[in-house]
Amino acid sequence: KCFAGGIGCGIAGFLTNPADVIKVRNQQFTDAKYHSFRTTSTTIFKEEGIRGFYKGAAASVLRECTYSSLRMGLYEPIKSQYAMFFHDDGNSPIVKWFSAFTSGAIGSAIFNPIDVVKVRFQSQLPNAPPPYSSLFNAFHTIYTEMGLQGLYIGTSATVTRAAFLTSAQLGSYDVIKNNIFVQMFGFDKEANTTHFSASIIASVITTTAANPADVVKTRVMNDPNATIGGPSKHLMHIWKMNGVSGFMKGWTASYLRIGPHTVISLVLIEKV
Repeated sequence: KCFAGGIGCGIAGFLTNPADVIKVRNQQFTDAKYHSFRTTSTTIFKEEGIRGFYKGAAASVLRECTYSSLRMGLYEPIKSQYAMFFHDDGNSPIVKWFSAFTSGAIGSAIFNPIDVVKVRFQSQLPNAPPPYSSLFNAFHTIYTEMGLQGLYIGTSATVTRAAFLTSAQLGSYDVIKNNIFVQMFGFDKEANTTHFSASIIASVITTTAANPADVVKTRVMNDPNATIGGPSKHLMHIWKMNGVSGFMKGWTASYLRIGPHTVISLVLIEKV
């Protein structure tokens, strides 16, 4: 499961990197040209060309092959442990959501440095110099300037986002496929249509659940000098400036990434 999850998510991460770049720009910048999915994608294409959509692609693939490999691989073992603890057969939706929540938190906490580098590369505007010359240089520079603290900036926001994302993605997919489609409606558990339909629904839930923490995470990781402050300060700043809608910035771009990402990775895992 670890290997399949890593490979599936790595492929999905590369294919959906353009949507990830658009999402980060939506969430980070407030000027008109980065206001919506359409204006952001048009601006990037005009000013940076196709290459602009693949900024941070190497970091994105590395992150997916590590973080997603671990969170997906840990899901079943953690679910077994929770099932034993709660004296459950592992079929309870609560156990599934808690298991996914935990595996996502663990994976993101360990691999936060890759997420920091990815966001920095994707946030680079066309007239600004590249933040780092390579992936290795990025890790080395951040560590040299700020130590481990710099590599783990925004960890609380990242863990929160990943915990909600994984809980919504793996937990909801498991519940929708097995508890609803198979048990309630008699769908074939091994059918591709069952896997595809469950993953599509799970992707909408996942995007919505993870987006608020994703906005906070993007702002924190692009604020290395803590100009505004930590995650809680950024959260309050977003609330004061934009209200509830501020936490849904980049939703469309996020769905265009998470939707295919969820479908590709979950369907591939089912084939293992």
